[in-house]
Amino acid sequence: MATVTYTDYSRLVYDSFIFLLSLLAVINLIISVISYFQRDIVGVVVLINLYLSVFFFGDFLYRFFSTDSKWHYFIFNGGWADLISSVPFPVLKIFRVYRIIEVALKVRKFEAENVVDELSRSRANGAFYVIIFWIVMTIEFGSILILHAERLAENATILSAGDAIWWSIVTITTVGYGDLYPVTSSGRVVAIILMVSGVGVFGTMAGFLSTKLVTPKKRTDQPPEDKTEVNERKLDEVMVRLDAQLEVTNSILLRLKQYEEAGGGGSVLQEDIPGDSKKSP
Repeated sequence: MATVTYTDYSRLVYDSFIFLLSLLAVINLIISVISYFQRDIVGVVVLINLYLSVFFFGDFLYRFFSTDSKWHYFIFNGGWADLISSVPFPVLKIFRVYRIIEVALKVRKFEAENVVDELSRSRANGAFYVIIFWIVMTIEFGSILILHAERLAENATILSAGDAIWWSIVTITTVGYGDLYPVTSSGRVVAIILMVSGVGVFGTMAGFLSTKLVTPKKRTDQPPEDKTEVNERKLDEVMVRLDAQLEVTNSILLRLKQYEEAGGGGSVLQEDIPGDSKKSP
């Protein structure tokens, strides 16, 4: 693994999001081993890992096409591990350990003060990634809990991993089709938690999207101008205009003086004052 000293960790927020998803994938692998005798729970974990594989494959493509040296990334920077772990087989998620260790080492080399500064600068993106991770966590563990509460109950409608995940998605989005519903008290408590979480999560996401759409994009193609230079340029423009106005005023005073010396005939004033193009009848 390459040793790098980080002074500007601009992808801290994104890498932290991938770190959390990778950690969840490894935890799912452990759950599937420990809960091998509960097929329904294993089914939930397998389905969630299938969805996580989409995230991991997208992460592999992003890293592969955004890096300068694709060969170096694939061989020396864990690209092979990212690709293998994106294959939708639970046992292959063990290769996410590579990315977990890599991100942990980066954060360790990046000083704590710099971590706080980077997270503060990227609050909006950080909130978005937290929302996505929270949705995944809520759907997975909500499905496991509702299955544990409902699968042995009389007149239960949620009986399989697919039913549980479908019910969790419908509940967290507050759609509520009513085709699947909990019949036990513990299952209803899980439903309440999911509904409250859904209202908060999607409300926050709506605020994030509206902020992104309304906030004007900062231009980075031109360096900011020095305020002192801007003020000096404006002052020079004002002085030029004042000088021009002073010349016009002096010209008018001169013409008035000539008008008085001419005895008030009016010919000098009407013909020589700038801007007066009218002729006397």
